[in-house]
Amino acid sequence: MEERIVTGNPTLSYEQWKKHSLLLYDALINQSLVHPSPCFRWGRVVSEEPTHSVQRIYYSERGANPNSVVIANAKLAKPRLTDPIKMDKFDEYASSSSISVVVRLETPDKTEVNKLYTCEQARNLLIAKSDLNQLHIWNMSDVTTASPTATLSGHSEASCESNFALDTSRDVNPKVLSGDKEGSILMWDIGAVVKDPQLGMDVPAQTEFHGHSETVEDVCFRPSSAHEFCSVGDDQLLLFWDHRKGKKPVLSVPKWCDVDLHCVDWNPADENLLVTGGADGGTFVFDKRKVAGPNNEASPLHPLKEHQDAVFRVGWLPESRTHFGSGGEDSLIYVWDTARCGMQAPPGDEEGGPPEVIFRHAGHRGSVQDLQWNPKDPWCMASVSEDASWAQGGGTLQIWRPNDFVYRSDEDCMRELDKLQNDLKGAMD
Repeated sequence: MEERIVTGNPTLSYEQWKKHSLLLYDALINQSLVHPSPCFRWGRVVSEEPTHSVQRIYYSERGANPNSVVIANAKLAKPRLTDPIKMDKFDEYASSSSISVVVRLETPDKTEVNKLYTCEQARNLLIAKSDLNQLHIWNMSDVTTASPTATLSGHSEASCESNFALDTSRDVNPKVLSGDKEGSILMWDIGAVVKDPQLGMDVPAQTEFHGHSETVEDVCFRPSSAHEFCSVGDDQLLLFWDHRKGKKPVLSVPKWCDVDLHCVDWNPADENLLVTGGADGGTFVFDKRKVAGPNNEASPLHPLKEHQDAVFRVGWLPESRTHFGSGGEDSLIYVWDTARCGMQAPPGDEEGGPPEVIFRHAGHRGSVQDLQWNPKDPWCMASVSEDASWAQGGGTLQIWRPNDFVYRSDEDCMRELDKLQNDLKGAMD
């Protein structure tokens, strides 16, 4: 792991990161954005080759004229097949040859899109949440003629401005969740849209839920359910809901902090586990079976604090019970392994950060707005940042895969190093 760098001087942190990036990563793509993006989403695999794959990606442009949703293809090298010279020589102020823009789609009413989601049951559908009080579903079967194929209505006027609370369920008849600034959460059944997309279809909200007293910042379905979900908000609450049991929360976690909660993610590999991120830089892992202590106080399984500013996005690594990523205002992304919580740092490495932080991505030069693990490529992550505080402004999109020595067992890494050493000795004899 790279040496610990004092947060607060982003220039120093970034320059040291770039110096060591060739050692830290198995793959690294850097795309400079003229206009910052608040969101990113992985799409389908377009093609597969022996050395690389081409995958569809989606992100929005904020402040462009007009505001747009960008559809692009990313060329991703297979593990251990990245050209190290190409990775080492990237220009942070230029576009990457590994990313090719297919088309820019003008957003409805030219408004800013805050969040994008794909539909797992129909990869050709893209759900967009903007500052409007409707959500839009785009049919991406033919991206050159793509246009909104359905509108999800129900939010009140101006309630979705700068709001990011959006999620989709994974069942056969998918549902969509969206929170707003008035504390409401709306649910739509989009099964009809998936089966037979129709241009101009309006889908009214199926249910409206009430439990938050302030802005709903994030919502997340239980991975195996289209009825159960959780939410967090500016009222410092983590709430659990079940659509089958009414419009009120079925469980409210006692307040454990005095700051806004910005994000939440439910572990798909172990549905007892959730992680939240808040305005104070804290990330908290909860076990849903025991969210409260004997005196009805909140009882997080792992209270984790390494970020120095607000955490905007958290995400569990698919198929892992213990690994998740977090990113936020301090320009950093941490990869955590909760299996290491409570371990002692190795002698001489006490200043290297807590053992549960196994990787720190310091490639962004502004606040990290969104991140997502690649569902088709384990340990590959995409992240976007807003770099307006820098002279160049704009933003950055990065796609990266850490060196596998970061997450493999010590024994496995030592075996490979011993083999490499023996091979080198043999070549020199």
